[in-house]
Amino acid sequence: MNQRIGKVIFGVSVFGATLIGGSFLHPVFAEELGIGKITGSYVNVRTDSSISGSIITQLNLNDIVTVLEQQNGWYKVRLSDGREGWVFGKYVAVRSLSNVSRGDSERTEKVGIVTGNYVNLRSEGSLSGGVIMQLTKNTIVDVLDQQNGWYKVKLADGTEGWIYGEYLSVRSSSNVSRGEADRNLVDNLIEYAKTFLGTKYVYGGSTPAGFDCSGFVQYVFKHFGFSLPRTADDQATIGEKVNREDLQPGDLVFFKTLGSQVINHVGIYIGNGQFIHASSGASKKKVVIGSLEEDYYASHYATARRVIK
Repeated sequence: MNQRIGKVIFGVSVFGATLIGGSFLHPVFAEELGIGKITGSYVNVRTDSSISGSIITQLNLNDIVTVLEQQNGWYKVRLSDGREGWVFGKYVAVRSLSNVSRGDSERTEKVGIVTGNYVNLRSEGSLSGGVIMQLTKNTIVDVLDQQNGWYKVKLADGTEGWIYGEYLSVRSSSNVSRGEADRNLVDNLIEYAKTFLGTKYVYGGSTPAGFDCSGFVQYVFKHFGFSLPRTADDQATIGEKVNREDLQPGDLVFFKTLGSQVINHVGIYIGNGQFIHASSGASKKKVVIGSLEEDYYASHYATARRVIK
């Protein structure tokens, strides 16, 4: 016999969450990521986040649960009687706390970290949605919505799209260190940039067929969801200014070379006084790693900007 879990009657639930006019109000559990509504009938709640997990009970259409965690397309949920288990994401519609009315209480946002490489960002929450771009592991996104096992997300440049839940680890921002997440992002960005070492320098180039300095930087950052201007001079106007002694990996470093009065060269700082860039130097003409301590770059250094904050 099926149990009816978390049934809502006239706006009052048995575990402290309410549903009024289709909007979920803040539940009493401080650790939850959001509130879930079951979208199918006879939905299994399992002991593990896989179909090999034992069935604890079954839920019915429109039952309400508290969402605690997400893994590989499954949600860990709390039922009205306090039991916890896992439900396949396809059968849970989750309301992020950032989209939930909480009176005067502080709102909680949801942050997603991409868990795979070359993960498709699609125009719709299904495989029929067109691919907008591909994201790499540890890319950070803001989670806007969830439907049928897919997440609607927003990238750092404002681009929005859908990612399949299996490839996104979602947590509330109160439980995620943005600094730690961004360090993972920076590490991956630098490793990605290094995959282009030796790529030839081409004036005006902005693809792996050939890069100029700003085209290289723009291409690498775009891969991680950042939309940068095309020229070095314009790139030097974005983000936040950083003093040379405060440089961190992932910062952009700028130079005035060849007697120019304006910024005309840029690279990505990778730590230990080094930066990766597309060099137009006669002896190089390719993507290389240089040093800020080299006489030439030390004397032509102009400024630095931080895009990943």
